[in-house]
Amino acid sequence: MNEALVSWARKSGPRKVLAVARRRLEAGRSLDGSPLRVDLSPRERDEVGDLLGMTWARSGRSVGARALASAINERGTDVTGLLAAAGMPVRPLAAERQDAVRRAQAEREQAAGLLTAAGVPAETAAMWLTRRGLPAAGNGKLADLAGQCALAWRALPRPGQERVLLPVFAARVLGDPHALDRGSAAASGLLRLLGHEPPDSAEAWRAAWEAHGIDCDPVSSRVLVLNLQLDGNASCVRLTRAAGAEPLWLTLRSLTGSVVAAGLEVHVCDNPSILIAAADVLGERCRPLVCTNGRPSAATMTLLTRLADSGAMLHVRADDDAAGQEIVAGIRAAIARTRLWRYDVRPPITPRYEEQDLPALLGDLGSNR
Repeated sequence: MNEALVSWARKSGPRKVLAVARRRLEAGRSLDGSPLRVDLSPRERDEVGDLLGMTWARSGRSVGARALASAINERGTDVTGLLAAAGMPVRPLAAERQDAVRRAQAEREQAAGLLTAAGVPAETAAMWLTRRGLPAAGNGKLADLAGQCALAWRALPRPGQERVLLPVFAARVLGDPHALDRGSAAASGLLRLLGHEPPDSAEAWRAAWEAHGIDCDPVSSRVLVLNLQLDGNASCVRLTRAAGAEPLWLTLRSLTGSVVAAGLEVHVCDNPSILIAAADVLGERCRPLVCTNGRPSAATMTLLTRLADSGAMLHVRADDDAAGQEIVAGIRAAIARTRLWRYDVRPPITPRYEEQDLPALLGDLGSNR
């Protein structure tokens, strides 16, 4: 290689010109076409003129691609060889793009194969691969994620099997108790395979996993009750009987097992202040009362569902505002055996809160005992 030519190529002006030529070659075009568009300072133009001639340097014309290639050829090499010697090798971008497309397609097929081999329906796997938020295919990360989801899919508790805690499940299946933490790619990927969008709240997160036999944290999800005398073998049965007329927090864990409430008329309120007032004023005379404490927790919805399924009638209300209307609508949509308790389902015009109706509510809760 002509060392003087390589030294010339490394100067500022020639380097700019060769960079434009390099981009043209990488795009698969020849140097026989239009001039190279390069912004050169007077000094840089003189540097390029050392090869193309000072007549060209003074002319103000653009750099001719063919003239550049010819001048380099006269010095015993070509533009591609000079670029390589100057540290700017021409990359086969078209071929690289084609190879990247092939690798990406191969990885998507590999991911689909991993999922379907684990028992995921082919159409579910195909839809999963179209979702946003997945790792880009072609670098191995998509197949890694699909492999994690496939392992977890195979190990999901089957109907009738014992439930499992999420961290225990993650540690057993994926070797890391935090592998399925909220926000992780593996958790989002598996939930999407199971038909859930990544939940936007802690309660929705718990509910999504619970639907598939996995419990996130069965002691932090709670529900407040009063005078709820139950039958069955769940731990909450013994707790409610022992509590008597004292307000009691039941955990989701305590609801595991059978819960029987045939014939009970259970009232459901929104605010703990109502339940506390009922305990203070009515005590043992209070009808069975469940408090959602705002938006129902997983424990609340589990308890209400089991009460209704075992024959209890739920009388439901909340604050008469937008949030309260959503609470009541959500409970009634999930549970058929409900009646409204001094409440109208309608767009709230002027908010009215449960505490404003406390005397009437206490009257209902203390009647016919």
